[in-house]
Amino acid sequence: MKEFVLSEYVKSKDYVKSPFRYPGGKFYALKHIIPFLTAVEHDEYREPFLGGGSVFLAKTKSKINWINDLEEEIINVYKHIADETINGSFVDLFDDEVATKIRHKKVISLKPKSDIERAFRTYYLNRTSYSGIIHKPAWGYKDGKSSPPKNWKNFLTGSAGKLRDVKITSLDFEEVIKAKKKGSKVLIYLDPPYFLADQKRAYTQSFEKSDHLRLAATLKKSEHFFCLSYDDCEEIRELYNWANIYERNWLYNTANINGKSRIVGNELIITNYKIKDERFH
Repeated sequence: MKEFVLSEYVKSKDYVKSPFRYPGGKFYALKHIIPFLTAVEHDEYREPFLGGGSVFLAKTKSKINWINDLEEEIINVYKHIADETINGSFVDLFDDEVATKIRHKKVISLKPKSDIERAFRTYYLNRTSYSGIIHKPAWGYKDGKSSPPKNWKNFLTGSAGKLRDVKITSLDFEEVIKAKKKGSKVLIYLDPPYFLADQKRAYTQSFEKSDHLRLAATLKKSEHFFCLSYDDCEEIRELYNWANIYERNWLYNTANINGKSRIVGNELIITNYKIKDERFH
């Protein structure tokens, strides 16, 4: 089997920082993950578990791109950012916004009557809630946890170009993985909820043990290249003992709640292609 060579992480020319704060976001892991993606030549790229989008927005944009997540409210925001016919009116909604505990409670109580109102509510709560958690039971506000509203428009407009002409959906991961290719070589990056994660606190869509098993079975049969990031635990090592497993560690993005410091987590990068790198020998 051909081995692909890792190169050092170099920020792409079209790098864009994610407009979201997101539980489990991969901003701190980019230097570890991106080299696994750039090592494989591809003209079609897919992400079934987009989340905050740090990886897609950081890597060089492919000719064909498909991003997806079951969190429909987050996907609705992405669509408003990507659509140049509505982007301006959406971004303008934040012109006079403030981030306060009182305003946070008021936005929680809003009952959106349109997609753009839904997008506004979701993005406001993402920027002002603990660690960007949008799951209602975990909503909470604390001063200084987010960049001030005056910066939000830059986050939104900054990512608009990268999201243009990209397929954006909210489907089950199997549909994204199994879809027929449109390019010559497909690379799929997957960042599912972690096996030992506290999903009920962070996400509205739970990922059950059966989903982890289904994901592994689907990837094992896939004809496409894939790169998968997971928590380092016995269950995942056993589930992917047929693939290539590489150990890494990076800062967690959800450990800054209530004044706690970020911690370093042990992670796995799993692929169906071999990587040649002296650190693994």
